[in-house]
Order: sequence, then structure tokens, then C-alpha cells
Amino acid sequence: MKPILFLIFLITATTTITVAQSRTRDVLFPHFAEDKAKMDAKAAKEDNSAPKQNGRSSKEMIFTNYRAQSANQKAQPLAAQSRKQSNALASDISAQTALEKEKAKTTTIPTLTLPTQGEEPKANSKATTGQLKKH
Repeated sequence: MKPILFLIFLITATTTITVAQSRTRDVLFPHFAEDKAKMDAKAAKEDNSAPKQNGRSSKEMIFTNYRAQSANQKAQPLAAQSRKQSNALASDISAQTALEKEKAKTTTIPTLTLPTQGEEPKANSKATTGQLKKH
């Protein structure tokens, strides 16, 4: 019984609230219905077709200093330019040849021993075995 009464209370409360809001709206905005009808008529009249193109691409509109890329030598990626200059990829060279080139590039650096200030003398203390007595 209580859920039914609660449900009836909610329905009447929401109904009275919406009626009170519409009355307040009509008092505060007496021409609300007319204005809403005008806006709906204007929206119906407006053309919903695709927007017209103005001759400029979106990149030109966003980036004001945009210049289209040309198909000359500068437009090629750097990797393609370097391949044309060297005419050989790293994978084209045999492993032995690559190893020899790497060895020729590297120079042998003699190992250096860092100077030290000497070691700390070790104390002649016996390690205690067993438990420590508490005083």
C-alpha cells in the first residue's frame, strides 16, 4: 500500500510543479509562445544543405602561412635523398664488410687506471658469534 501511495504522491507532485512552472513562464514572458513559433518557422525556412565552398582549403584557412608542397627535389624526404646520394642501403652490404667498416671507424683508446688515494687499513677485530648481552 505504501509504494502505491508514494507513486501517486510523486505523480501529483511532478504535475503540479510543471503546471506552476508554465504559469510562471507565462507571467514572466508573455510572448513566449509567439517567439517560439517564430523561431521554429525560421528554422524550417533555413536551408539545411551542405555549406558552400569558398575556394580555400581548410589547411589554408587554419594555417595562414600555408603553402602547398611542390614536387621538386626539396619535397622528397631526407631518407630518399640520402639513398640517392649513397646508392646503397645498409642491408645491401654484407656482414663482414660492415664489420670491417665499423672497426676502421673506431679507434682504440688505451684503458686508463683512475688514481686512488689508497685504501683504508682494515681493523684487526674479531667478529662476534652468538648473542649480544644487554646491560
